[in-house]
Amino acid sequence: AFFGSHSQVQEMLNLAASHSQELGYRWSPSKCAILNAPSSGTPLSLYGSILPTVDEFVYLGVPFRSSGLYGPGILALRKASAVKTMALLVSVGAHRNGFSLLLSSRLYTCFIRPKIEYGLAISNLSGADLKHFDDAQNKLVSMFIGGSWFNVAKHITCLPPMKHRYNTLVTRFVNRAKYLPEDSLVVLLQTLPRPPRLIGFLQKNPLYRSLPRSSEPLPDVVLRGIIRQFLQTEFDNAMAKAVTTGHHVLVRACRPCTSKPDPILTLPMQRSARSRLVRWRLGRFANLREECPCLSGEFITRSHYITCRAIDPALWDAMPVSPRPGVHPIDAAINGLPEKATHGPPPYWSALLQLLYAIDCLRHPAARIPPDPDPGNRWLPHAPRPAPR
Repeated sequence: AFFGSHSQVQEMLNLAASHSQELGYRWSPSKCAILNAPSSGTPLSLYGSILPTVDEFVYLGVPFRSSGLYGPGILALRKASAVKTMALLVSVGAHRNGFSLLLSSRLYTCFIRPKIEYGLAISNLSGADLKHFDDAQNKLVSMFIGGSWFNVAKHITCLPPMKHRYNTLVTRFVNRAKYLPEDSLVVLLQTLPRPPRLIGFLQKNPLYRSLPRSSEPLPDVVLRGIIRQFLQTEFDNAMAKAVTTGHHVLVRACRPCTSKPDPILTLPMQRSARSRLVRWRLGRFANLREECPCLSGEFITRSHYITCRAIDPALWDAMPVSPRPGVHPIDAAINGLPEKATHGPPPYWSALLQLLYAIDCLRHPAARIPPDPDPGNRWLPHAPRPAPR
């Protein structure tokens, strides 16, 4: 990349051509382009070939325009490739009837999300730009969950919004750039008479501004803790606002922790039982357009199941008491599950799985769903054994 006036750039092009001819290699004029070319004057050339003038050019996988790096263009450049690769993962099993939800989300995190994150750490993006990135992530997550329940799926698998990912990448970059050697390019650029404004823009990032001021680099463990707490605070504030607006009902019903996946994704259980727990979290057992098979005339909703005549009341009696009014008994029961299998299943574990099986049958009355022979017994071998007397 050459920067300078028209005469300076042409001189550098001539030097590059002479250097390549002396050492026996050759630049490709067809892969070169000119940004911010003057409207008049002699066209710039390499090996006698006139270089084209363009409004946007992709350099090292990042789009550039006349004003510099064009952050919003990253999504347009990489979204199609991300969708294509995600479709390939879906075809080999990263979907609701294949791999587990947690494994599918980890495959997305490792192989797909870096495609749309490349270059974000040095991009100056607006709120509207971040909304487009978040929409792209929602589309990719919808591909492996098989529906539009991406908000709950992202929360229970610890997939943060793209806004938080942008804040994290920018914060890590600026924090690292602050302690680079004096002869590094980023530091040398700041010594120019007209230094780039990008670092100044990135330093206004709210996550970076929340870091404690220190003359030494923050240990990575400390930085990760600050990033996790920042995400948790943002999530808590968003859910507090959602209480007043009535939005995100299913997300508010989940555990509030944003740093650990929901235990229903990791505890030992049969595949059918895990599927029902995940579908309850995602809200797939509700259908406001169909009446319940119990012939009560009510539609299939989460609240109707509590009074449904087709469900044994003893199963509801086995559920724990809700910690606060308005919390569904099944949500309270799922939130009360331990994080580790070694803690042992709660007393209502078997009743919870039987209850979800009954709800699954009501939601799909035409299907023949085989019951679990021993609901909840797969967890028992992992439970702590009683101490010998």
